[in-house]
Amino acid sequence: MKNLIEIQQMLAGQWSGINSRDLVNDATGSLLNDPGDWDPPRGITPRIKTIPLAIGIPDGASLPKEELSQLASKVITRPGEAAFVYGFGVGYRALRAQLAQKYTADRGLEVNEEWFQLCNGSSGAIDLVCRTLVQPGDVIITEAPTYMGTLRNFKAVQADIRAVPMDKDGLLIPDLEAAIQQALATGKTIKFIYTISTFQNPTGATLSRKRRIELLKLAAKYKILILDDDAYGDLYFDQRPPESLTSLSGGYGVLTVGTFSKTIATGLRIGWIHGHPSLIGLFGKMRFAMGLNQMMVRIISAYIEDGYLEHHGKLVRSIYREKMETLANALDRHAADFIDYDRPQGGFYLWIRLKNGIKAQDLWRTAAEEGVGFTQGINFFPNRVDPEQHIRIAFPWTQLSQMEEAATRFGRACARVSKGDIA
Repeated sequence: MKNLIEIQQMLAGQWSGINSRDLVNDATGSLLNDPGDWDPPRGITPRIKTIPLAIGIPDGASLPKEELSQLASKVITRPGEAAFVYGFGVGYRALRAQLAQKYTADRGLEVNEEWFQLCNGSSGAIDLVCRTLVQPGDVIITEAPTYMGTLRNFKAVQADIRAVPMDKDGLLIPDLEAAIQQALATGKTIKFIYTISTFQNPTGATLSRKRRIELLKLAAKYKILILDDDAYGDLYFDQRPPESLTSLSGGYGVLTVGTFSKTIATGLRIGWIHGHPSLIGLFGKMRFAMGLNQMMVRIISAYIEDGYLEHHGKLVRSIYREKMETLANALDRHAADFIDYDRPQGGFYLWIRLKNGIKAQDLWRTAAEEGVGFTQGINFFPNRVDPEQHIRIAFPWTQLSQMEEAATRFGRACARVSKGDIA
């Protein structure tokens, strides 16, 4: 016992005062210096319970709890142990075949299950692509703004992130070519172009069909892979979006990542990489997590097999259209003097440009005090610079009955900031 006490004392002496930052690698160290993009403003106490407009997750009332519960019981009571053991390789074949059937029907390019690698959500898919393909210093060209979580994926592999501006029709192709030429002129390797081509996060913009073709032409010219993050493509309000980059390319030179997180629930954590089998074969070798949740992939497969997914898609598209329109109309009533934005045709987000000298950080803090939360625009730019002063508002999680009050609080915060009354 005495020896054990001495060992414990020695360990305490060695580790109790250590700076944990000394242990991490360069990539982790750079991420530790980033602010908490999802955190509320420090030092602000809301005057009233906060209405969240910062959360990009599905509507709570739409969650198919009963159906998933019944299907979980069905999966658990099946003969055998397949749902309870490790799952290696590309993932549950039945679910990959169902994805192939859906993609073939929706996108007009005939594919089979060999075109899919199942992953831990689309974030896990992007992480797998990065760990497989990117070496430190490789260039990734991305839209600006773009999803802040993916920027962290890119930083984690020590990529050289180059940003290209966009407008309501997506990436600006001349600026993209200029960025490509600049990187190549300095001897850099461009590993891929990253785009959220449909109902983009955070802008809600959709890359037009013309620009999709121009993007493919440019990628072919310079032999650069495209990574298309298609988390929101099924969440159109009225008209389907243009043909996917994968289908327009004939299946070559494009990887697409998808997920059930936005269409069903974020907690499912089941996503995929979609691409030509010659590329899909790369990623299985880099999976070190002993496979996916084997029970959940079977539950989702049963959910699709029983026809629930198609019905659910129609339901949530209607819900999100109504929520977007209700919130946008309320913002127009209460804050029109302070904001500009384009109404999206699908997805989860309003990308708001602030007017009349209002600064995003001032409004972020003041709105938090007024009891409404959203996300600052700087979080979505690789260099964390947003000269035009934007904010992102997410509408799917907030209850429809709260939209009017949320807009009222937001307008009140705008009016305060415009008068210099900043929290």
